[in-house]
Amino acid sequence: MIDDKINDLVKARDAVFALMLNEHAPGGSLAGKVVPQPAPPQPGELKPTPQEIDGPYFRLGAPHRSNLLEPGDKPELVLSGRVLNQHGKPIPNAIVNIWSSDAVGNYDMVGHKYTGYVVTDADGRYEFTTIVPGCYYPRDAKHIHAKVQGVSSPVTTQLYIEAEAGNEDDPFFTPECLVRCTVDANGTKHGTFDFVIRQVTERENVTPESLAELLSTVCG
Repeated sequence: MIDDKINDLVKARDAVFALMLNEHAPGGSLAGKVVPQPAPPQPGELKPTPQEIDGPYFRLGAPHRSNLLEPGDKPELVLSGRVLNQHGKPIPNAIVNIWSSDAVGNYDMVGHKYTGYVVTDADGRYEFTTIVPGCYYPRDAKHIHAKVQGVSSPVTTQLYIEAEAGNEDDPFFTPECLVRCTVDANGTKHGTFDFVIRQVTERENVTPESLAELLSTVCG
């Protein structure tokens, strides 16, 4: 098991070096390898959403909106789903923040094009209307970044759109983050993805009592 983890780290290191040298890293070779991953689920729990890098284009201050279309855009993707905790319970009032490039792979670092956040409803549901973003070098897949928080640490991941070219060639691609889609009569994709995040318990909340319990455990 330890040897397998070491081999995975070596492969991830080599893939990162390949990207730095403008070489092509194998598809999936960096998925879940660059940032720490959630702990494996306990019996009866859902598997948490894999975490991934922010990328260099995340910005604070995203507007509160579900419609990310710019003037002249046609709706190409309606992305919806739920935010669930590890026990499958919907999380109301969770924040779902997404950002992506435009249709030709450019990110808006001055304004807030193709970025926004919503708050989940009482059933933990969210929805966005946006475009299918473009791809850009050195990435192979069209992808949407997402950051989710709901009485939890922030969870950052990347979503991939079913049936778009390049998914399996992308170094960060994982099937666990594939958005399954249907296509309506107008050609708009309707994709569904449920985020699973581990919520903080009252016992884990940082209080004088919890710190005292932690110290007691550590110091015996």
